[in-house]
Amino acid sequence: MQVNKFLLLLIVVTATLFSCRRDRKDVTPDPAIQKAFERLVDGGSLLNSYTLENNVYVFRFETEEMRIPADQIGSIAEQKEQWKTTVTLRSGAVITVPSKGTELGFMVESVTLNPSGYNPLAAVAELRLPATGRVQVTVVGKEGSNCTITHLCQSSIIRQDVPILGLYPDYNNTVILTFTDKDGKPRGSTQIRVQTAPLPVQGFPVPEKIVAQPGKMEPGVNLVSYPGESEADVSAPYMVDADGEIRWVLLLKQSPDFQRFGASIGLKRTKNGHFISGDGQQHRIVEIDMFGKLLRQWDLARLGYTFHHEVTEAANGNFLITVSKSSARLTNGKPRVNDFIIELNPVNGNVVKEWDLTTMMDSARYPKTTDGSTPGPFAQSAGNWAHNNSIAEHGGHLLMTMRYQGLASFTAAGAVKWILSPHKGWGEKYRKFLLKPVDEQGVLVTDQAVIDGDAPGQGFEWSWGPHTPVSLPNGNILVFDNGYNRHWIPNAQTQNYSRAVEYKIDETKGTVQQVRQYGKARGAAGFSQALSGVQYLKSTGHIMFCPGMGVPTAKGFGGRVVETDPATGEVIFELEITAPSGTAFHRVTRLSLYPENL
Repeated sequence: MQVNKFLLLLIVVTATLFSCRRDRKDVTPDPAIQKAFERLVDGGSLLNSYTLENNVYVFRFETEEMRIPADQIGSIAEQKEQWKTTVTLRSGAVITVPSKGTELGFMVESVTLNPSGYNPLAAVAELRLPATGRVQVTVVGKEGSNCTITHLCQSSIIRQDVPILGLYPDYNNTVILTFTDKDGKPRGSTQIRVQTAPLPVQGFPVPEKIVAQPGKMEPGVNLVSYPGESEADVSAPYMVDADGEIRWVLLLKQSPDFQRFGASIGLKRTKNGHFISGDGQQHRIVEIDMFGKLLRQWDLARLGYTFHHEVTEAANGNFLITVSKSSARLTNGKPRVNDFIIELNPVNGNVVKEWDLTTMMDSARYPKTTDGSTPGPFAQSAGNWAHNNSIAEHGGHLLMTMRYQGLASFTAAGAVKWILSPHKGWGEKYRKFLLKPVDEQGVLVTDQAVIDGDAPGQGFEWSWGPHTPVSLPNGNILVFDNGYNRHWIPNAQTQNYSRAVEYKIDETKGTVQQVRQYGKARGAAGFSQALSGVQYLKSTGHIMFCPGMGVPTAKGFGGRVVETDPATGEVIFELEITAPSGTAFHRVTRLSLYPENL
C-alpha cells in the first residue's frame, strides 16, 4: 500500500504538539485525523486490517495506508460480522470505518420476486452495502449447464435496489450477490435462494435446443419476439439461453398498459438500455424497462399515422418508423398502406422527416399473382403495393426492405441511390436505379431470365419478400431472403427455401454480387414465407438465420434460430421453437440479458 506522506507528516507533527501538552485537559487531537478517515471512507476504500507497530497504529486500506500515533487513539473495536471497525479518538470522537469482514448476509434487506407483476423470472434485492461499492449478480446455472448468468451492476451507492434477471421458472434458483469495489474487484459475497413458479404453458411456444457449442457461440441470450397466438393476441417477448431454457419473459397481458399490445417486429434495445417497440393495436411507440414497466409513449395516431412493422433508434437518437399515413389515398380514393417512413424526435415527439415511398418507388409495379396462403389484408394489391417492413441505416444513408419490391437505398432527402430487385416489371423511370447482378468472378450476368428473376443464376439469386436489412462492418449488406413467390411462382406450387444472404454493392458500377448465403440447402426445414430475420454477431462474426413462421418442427410448426459460422457454414447453435399458431416469432436477437448501463 502507498503511504500518504503528507498525511503522515501532518500526523507526526500533530502528535509531537500533543506530546508537549499532555498535562492540559482541554487538548483535542488535530481534526486532520478524523478528516483523513472520512476521506477514505467517503472514497469507498475498505479497511483491510490494522496493526500496532512501535506505538503507531497502521491502518491498511484498499488504496493506501494511514499511520497514527497510538496515543491519539482511545480504542478500536472490530465487528467483522457487520463489516465495520469503530475507532474512538483520544478526544472522544467516534468514527465508523467500513472494514473487511466475514459473512455478508446482513446486506440483503429484502428480495421481491416479479416486482412489476409482468416478469415472473425477475426479482429485485434491496441491499445495504457495508461501504460504497458495486454488486455483481450471479444466477447459477442448473447442474451440467453452461448458462450461469453474471452481471456487474453500475450503481456504487450504499443503498441499492439490485435487479436479479435470468431466473429459471419453477425452480429454486441460487443467486450469488458479490460486493465489489468501484472497479469490480470482489470483496466478499453472500448467497440467496429465489423460488419461482411455473410459467403458464397454455398457448405458449416450446423451445428446444438442437445444437449448442458454448465455446464457439456468440455470448448472450436469444430475445424472441413472440407475437402471441394470433394477430389479435398480446405480444409476449421472452429470452432463451443456450440450453433452450426460458430465462426472461414479459407477460404483458397482465399489464394495464399493454392489454392490446401488438409489437410486430418486437422489442429493440436502445442506447439507454431500455426497449422500444411499436404497438400495431394502439398505434404508438412505447419505451419499457426490463421489468415491463411503461416508461414513455408516443401517440402516432395523433400525428396522423398508424404503426406497422419497424421502429429503430437512429445514430442521432431519433426513431425511424415504418408507418401508414391515415390520409394517404390512391387516385381512386381508396386507402394505401405500408408505404411511409417517418423520423420522430423522441424528446419533443415531433416528426422530423417523412418519406412517401410512392414518390421514390414504382407504385404501379406488382404482378397479378396470388399464392393462396397470404391473408387478404397482407397480400399485394394496389393499396398494399410495397409492404415496407423494415428500415435501417447504411453508409450514411437509409436502407429499406419492401416485401413486394425488394431492397432500396435512399438519402435523407429522399433521393433513390439504388434498388436491389429482379428487373421484371419496373417502369423505365426506375430502371437506372436497378443494380446489375454479377457472378462470383465479378462478371456481369447476361442471362435475361436471371436478371428478370425468372430463374436462379450460378452463384447469384435475388431476394424475395425480404426482411431485416443489416449493414455489415465490411460495407456489405445482409438480408433475410424469405423466398416469398420465388421466381414469380406461388409458394404452394413449389418446393421453396429461405436464406440469409450477404450482398456486395458497387455503387459506382451499379452492380450487386452475392458473397455468401445460408439456408438454401435446408429447404422446407428453414422456409418462412413471411416475418423472420437475420443478425450479424459482432464478437464472433457469426450470422443468425431465423425463419419464424410455418417452419416444420419435431412437434408441429413454428420457427428456427440458427447461429452459423459464415466462413465454414458450421452450425454453432440451433434452437427449434414450436408455436400453437405456427408463428414462433417475427424476429430473434442475440443480446446480453442485462443492458450495459444497468
